[in-house]
Amino acid sequence: MQTLLESQGGDLRSLPAGPYLDLGTCVNRYGPPPSVATALRDIDPKHILAHPYGSEEAFTEAYAAFMGADPERLVPGRGITEFIRVLAQLLPTDRVAVITPDYTDTIRWFPTHLPPPPGTTETVRTRLERVGRALRTHPYVFLSNPNNPLGLYLHRDDLTALARANPRSVLIVDEAYIEFVPDHHELSMVRGGLPNVVVLRSPNKLFGIAGTRTGALWTLNDDIARRVAERKLNWTLSHIDSVLATAALTDLAWVDRTRSALLRDATELEGILAERFDGVVRGVPVHYRFVAVDDSLAAHRFFLDRGVVVRAFDGTSPGRVSGVRITAPTNVELTELRGSLRSH
Repeated sequence: MQTLLESQGGDLRSLPAGPYLDLGTCVNRYGPPPSVATALRDIDPKHILAHPYGSEEAFTEAYAAFMGADPERLVPGRGITEFIRVLAQLLPTDRVAVITPDYTDTIRWFPTHLPPPPGTTETVRTRLERVGRALRTHPYVFLSNPNNPLGLYLHRDDLTALARANPRSVLIVDEAYIEFVPDHHELSMVRGGLPNVVVLRSPNKLFGIAGTRTGALWTLNDDIARRVAERKLNWTLSHIDSVLATAALTDLAWVDRTRSALLRDATELEGILAERFDGVVRGVPVHYRFVAVDDSLAAHRFFLDRGVVVRAFDGTSPGRVSGVRITAPTNVELTELRGSLRSH
């Protein structure tokens, strides 16, 4: 059994039994859209009798349309995590620099970490400066943008300028949370159009379908695209994964409505947290907030005692910063959370 600090968001198995409001996983709590439930009910059992012919093509076409990308430039896969592991097999890991703090699997598979200077507060500017230095000194640079867990977003234009100035280095951007940003079509690095950029995307978080495993790698680098595609399994996506994800991706009205509600909820969550904690990362364009604290386990217990699960990070671990990450609850849950925190 994993310990609390080893468990990823949504894994409650290390906690005592009990009803919890799970704000530890970064999935949109308004999801999945009704179209997914309808698609699930309508699945014909005969379509899961045979192998899932055409499933990855259907998903790729739907996701490319949603992203505003060329489907020929997408390599489908089982979530972003799969691509991180594949890239760790293909690239010389000692030559890949990760701008930390970052996502669990990225810092696990790539050991060269570039953290903020000790005692400094991480900002957009400090992250951009490290990306620039890393691109000048390393053949490959990895970062999540918006950042997991801080939520800081580095503008596409700034990253594009850095990548263009360092054409011999490859910038790999995990954009798991870019779709929570209203103008994600324009703000994604996919729009940069550079051959030394790799973008990892997944609809799982925005649409609340993390139980399906779908994602895509985008790049104009033919060599990387070919090598990654060669590592695909015979049946990349199941029929069920493809049907449900495709149904979600076409429900654009739901996306716009729930994204707006969730970002409003996140702003309200920020205010509630600021009443209790000094280290809230403010004004980030995502649906979660990071709270910097010295004792993350104590902060985790603070919320757990009130029936709320958050994600705790140990600042002494490689690639981490001490604190807790809290996902925005729904509007109804937000009222409950406010009452719970103020009643203790």
